[in-house]
Amino acid sequence: MKSSGGKSRLAPILSLAKRRELGSLLLTGVLRELREAGFLAQTHVVTSDPEVLRLAARWGAGTVREAGDEGVNAAVEAGVRALGHPSKILVLPSDLPLLRASEVKHMIRLSELLQVVIVPSTSFNGTNALVFRPEAGPALSYDRDSFWNHLRDSGRKRLSVGVSSAPGLTFDLDSPEDLRLLARSRTGGPAVEFARRAIS
Repeated sequence: MKSSGGKSRLAPILSLAKRRELGSLLLTGVLRELREAGFLAQTHVVTSDPEVLRLAARWGAGTVREAGDEGVNAAVEAGVRALGHPSKILVLPSDLPLLRASEVKHMIRLSELLQVVIVPSTSFNGTNALVFRPEAGPALSYDRDSFWNHLRDSGRKRLSVGVSSAPGLTFDLDSPEDLRLLARSRTGGPAVEFARRAIS
């Protein structure tokens, strides 16, 4: 999760304080679903933001503090190092307001059969979830057309790959349009209620 300056694309419609509030709601939602899926004890939040680290610790998640926001690739690498190079890792962003525990469990089940599992963003230019083995996975390529890069590199390395398009994983919240779409969601929850208030 990025520090307090995150979600800058929402700056035209949300103040910094509101963006921080939204960020906390989004992270809390992801942690709640990971707890329901039974993976919270194995979850680590990587960030340079002290408030986010405290929030994650209150939920019972592990924490990895970065010196600064250096991008998703660096954050994932920091997490892998902190965990002592685990045999398998699931990478999730903190901004998945529609995530469901069942989708997390489905990804883990797929990863028992496949070496790599990838979830694209709605626009297919990003990677919203990635399960891989650090010693034999695709080269990390976040922030650079990452879905296709992860898919291509997995193919080059002859890794077995699964692609999932679970709706709670493909939808991430970055732009004002995303916030409007979230406000129209038929699901409930704090992030959805925030979105409805923000655009009313």
